[in-house]
Amino acid sequence: MKKLITIILFIFSMQIFAGQYQVIKQKNVTLSKEQIDLENKKIEETVSKYPKKVLQEMISYYFSVSNKVNNEMSKEEKESMQLLLKEFSSFFSEIFNNSKFNIKTVKYLSNRKVSVTYEVVILDLDKILDEKEIKKRFFKKYGYEIKDAEDFFSLSEVKKWIDIMNEMLREGMRNPKNYVTDKVTNELNKIGNDWKFKDAEKFEEMLKKMK
Repeated sequence: MKKLITIILFIFSMQIFAGQYQVIKQKNVTLSKEQIDLENKKIEETVSKYPKKVLQEMISYYFSVSNKVNNEMSKEEKESMQLLLKEFSSFFSEIFNNSKFNIKTVKYLSNRKVSVTYEVVILDLDKILDEKEIKKRFFKKYGYEIKDAEDFFSLSEVKKWIDIMNEMLREGMRNPKNYVTDKVTNELNKIGNDWKFKDAEKFEEMLKKMK
């Protein structure tokens, strides 16, 4: 599960949405203004949809894993795993929807390669999901200590743990001090008629190996 969280957090560094930004052309770029306007729209569409696609595929992968080990898991263990994965998907989607991504520069390195720089404002999960605070709230609300993350959570415990996590997420999103700002640059390549992240093939290959 920790591996899933790490990968999903990395995905955030890839997502951006359209806005007012600077477009720069290298001398070797022969695209007209009309062509660049068209390519920009395709680039915006790619970078706004691809991260969520990766998220969905990762969740799907972990669901398939839980089903494959069905014979080694009790019914409750399987239900707990599936509920946890479903809620993680909802949890991170909520963070996606409450983040701000502003393109600063689209630099055409060639007719089929661009470098995109953008500013991202996103929740700092380390601030809002402090482990000690989770345990403190869990004990206060339910009257007993929560298990360590590595241990098995019963279905009822998963629901309680998720309840605490969502409570802290809602509170955290309301406080501007819990957001961090960073500037990120990613490279995209045009393959066929579509734009793809430079590392997209690495992600897709990794997903194939995991299946």
